[in-house]
Amino acid sequence: MIEKKELTVHLPGRELKLHVAADIEALITDNNDEEKVPCWADIWPAAYGLAYFIWENMEFMPGESVLELGAGMGLPGMVCALKRADLTLSDFNPLALEMAGENARQNGLSVKLLQEDWRKFACREKYNYILASDILYDPKLNPFLGEIFLNNLKPAGKIIITHPERKATYDFLETWYDPRLFSQERFIREVELTDSLLPRYKIAIHVIASLQAG
Repeated sequence: MIEKKELTVHLPGRELKLHVAADIEALITDNNDEEKVPCWADIWPAAYGLAYFIWENMEFMPGESVLELGAGMGLPGMVCALKRADLTLSDFNPLALEMAGENARQNGLSVKLLQEDWRKFACREKYNYILASDILYDPKLNPFLGEIFLNNLKPAGKIIITHPERKATYDFLETWYDPRLFSQERFIREVELTDSLLPRYKIAIHVIASLQAG
């Protein structure tokens, strides 16, 4: 049983109530195993930055599909669902999906949940949008995410990557991005968080659009 605490995310004209783990350290079973460190159990600055960016700048056509990879508590994806996107939240950890599903339901949102391992991603469905909020930080795993981007994005779809200016993410994009296949827009969204290690973060946002005709 996970002890939870509630967070309120304030969007212009709307609030979301989400539960996160009250004590992340209590969930760690092996400090030497990266997969046992519950990064999924909180909402990180890049997720706030992506959520605000989507709320302020994006609209979805009826039936457009969104896949959030490494969704954790599901904040950015749920903002898409608020804007009537057909949302799938994906994570490796079943507890993350359980909590993300609860968060969606308590905000009146209907979502699909998908448990997948990036290293052997079995889903063959294609999506109009793929969200990647601060998940491209491990050079060992980043190539698998690059394959998912290529295999699971619809023609003319968009990948939205956010991160707190991580070198590993920039390095991935430097080698993976192909201007023959995609166009790219870059933005910086400043995020202020009161209950965090730092009060302000600069979140890099990459909107990568497929040049393949829809």
